[in-house]
Amino acid sequence: MKGFGANKNTQKKKVNGLNIKEFHNQIMDKALKYHLEGNISEAKKCYQYLVDKGLKDERVFNNLGIILLNQGNLKKARLCFLKVIEINPKDEAAYSNLGGILKELSELEEAELCLRAAIKINPKNEIYYCNLGGILKDLGKLKEAELFVRKAIALNPKNVYANFDLGEILKDLGKLKEAALSTSKAIELNSNFPEAYYLLGSIFEDLGKFYDAIKLYQKAIQLKDDFSVAKSQLIKCKGEICDWNNLENEKKWLENIGLKGPAINPLGLLYYQDDPIKQLKRAKNFFEKKFLRKSILISPKKNKKIRIGYFSSDFRAHPVMYLISSILMLHDKSKFEIYLYSFVPKEDEYTEIVKTSGCIFKDIKNLTDIEVVQLARKDNINIAIDLMGYTKNHRINIFSYRVAPLQLGYLGYPGTTGSKNIDYIIADNILIPKENEKFYSEKIIRMPNCFQCNDNKKEISREIISRTQYNLPEKGFVFTCFCANKKITFNEFDVWMKLLKNVKGSVLWLYKSNKYAAENLIKEAIKRNVDPKSIIFATKLPFLKDHLARYALGDLGLDTFNYNGHATTSDALWAGLPVLTKMGKSYSARVSASLLNTMGLKDLITYSIKEYEEKALYFANNPGKLKSLKSQLAKSLKTSSLYDSALFTKQIEDKYLELCLK
Repeated sequence: MKGFGANKNTQKKKVNGLNIKEFHNQIMDKALKYHLEGNISEAKKCYQYLVDKGLKDERVFNNLGIILLNQGNLKKARLCFLKVIEINPKDEAAYSNLGGILKELSELEEAELCLRAAIKINPKNEIYYCNLGGILKDLGKLKEAELFVRKAIALNPKNVYANFDLGEILKDLGKLKEAALSTSKAIELNSNFPEAYYLLGSIFEDLGKFYDAIKLYQKAIQLKDDFSVAKSQLIKCKGEICDWNNLENEKKWLENIGLKGPAINPLGLLYYQDDPIKQLKRAKNFFEKKFLRKSILISPKKNKKIRIGYFSSDFRAHPVMYLISSILMLHDKSKFEIYLYSFVPKEDEYTEIVKTSGCIFKDIKNLTDIEVVQLARKDNINIAIDLMGYTKNHRINIFSYRVAPLQLGYLGYPGTTGSKNIDYIIADNILIPKENEKFYSEKIIRMPNCFQCNDNKKEISREIISRTQYNLPEKGFVFTCFCANKKITFNEFDVWMKLLKNVKGSVLWLYKSNKYAAENLIKEAIKRNVDPKSIIFATKLPFLKDHLARYALGDLGLDTFNYNGHATTSDALWAGLPVLTKMGKSYSARVSASLLNTMGLKDLITYSIKEYEEKALYFANNPGKLKSLKSQLAKSLKTSSLYDSALFTKQIEDKYLELCLK
């Protein structure tokens, strides 16, 4: 593009009696006047005219860039600020603006460079430090992010957003008390800051201060009525403690939140809504808004053995670990090299077990996402498997950059990720039937039996235990559900209370996730005229073998509806306790049906709330039928493929081989 003055003949031309330079100055004056008056459309026309005429004036490109940025035209705004920098390499604001655009375009590494350039030009601007901290946070460079945001606060302790950003970073670093102090400071500086109330609420929730968190979420929504992220978290937080007050409002929210606009983590709503269409929309929106990155195609590498990489923070005492440990041990190491990329926050005895499994263990918890990507690519992984999805401590961002030619989602997250970079999801015909494939962004790998692996070496304590040890009646029917309390909704609890009323001397044995949930469930029982003494809570035991042993004290397991028991159901069956389920539409609501179908226990699969209630009542009132069912379960444990770890490992290895041959 030629600028003014490049041609002598051009200089001699006149417009409206003015030479070109004078005329351009006149247009510039008009543009600035329109801009100041808020007449953006006319200002934009003037700036664009000057650009089209080849005027090299940084003010033109800067102001046009700001207009385009405010209008959401990021790509054209980007070109404008690049032009400003070309004209004036020391324009700090242009670097800053360009960095903000690149962040929005998910080009984080380039954004980081721009903000560093702005700081180099002007090291006294706290906004630049603050913005760089935000970019570093998104890149997973949390410690460096903390450093830069603290520099912003040092320059201006009253910078609201710097204190807020520091709170976010400290929360991600697990420094919850410090995070609370910093976020409280932001609220002190601006009492009408809904995002700060939301952040403080999430910190309190992580600290187990659920009621304080609820109040803060409500305050955030009061200040910002369309605050969908806060609404989602409020629903989740209330679910953690089984607080079912004001359900009508929340039901209305569930119809729309997260489907478009601001993104929310779809995991939290899986518990409260069995709607695969909405789950897919939320997941896609979440991925595109939070994790869309520049990725590259990776050509398959020819290795002597196929290299499989499992990525997880759950290589520890965790349900996922309990399920997958046998696979890791049994993988055919003559054909496969197994890499375990672990970002376990705190290692334990289970971590030590996988370290001695013959797999190549790599501790990546202190590496940034980019560093992990570089490491995995250097390792020439053929298939990368994400065991986390959007569950706690996930790092799905790693997969957004692509670490392997093939990337799979498995086990940890019960649903679609909506990610363009998770190529496949491992399932089976019950979990995801053909007609439901349209609800998944991933292609489906179908296991021949059940999708879920199980460890057939899980020890069950042989110590003699009695019902009285766990405050259970020696006689009387024991309905059992050891799912996390957040999985319990109003609907199944209604059924359970009816069962207690209709089965004389029966009790409901529940796992106690937290004291608040237990208190609220008791209150809900009283509301339904059920004796609170008929609900008995089991607490966490230090050893898995003891937890498994106590399942035998129950008579019938009761599954939750929207988010089934996963490891919980397979543990109950392994221990000899039949589990009754209601099969839903989505992945999380079909897991138990998949397990029971594989066990040949189809009588325990129901398809409506009414049928679920009727069957539970039938088994409770027909001890002979229940005895027969338990006998069938005992036989199935010896013959079913569900607990044949070696068979499952061979089957999933066959699937890996098929993928590589494609």
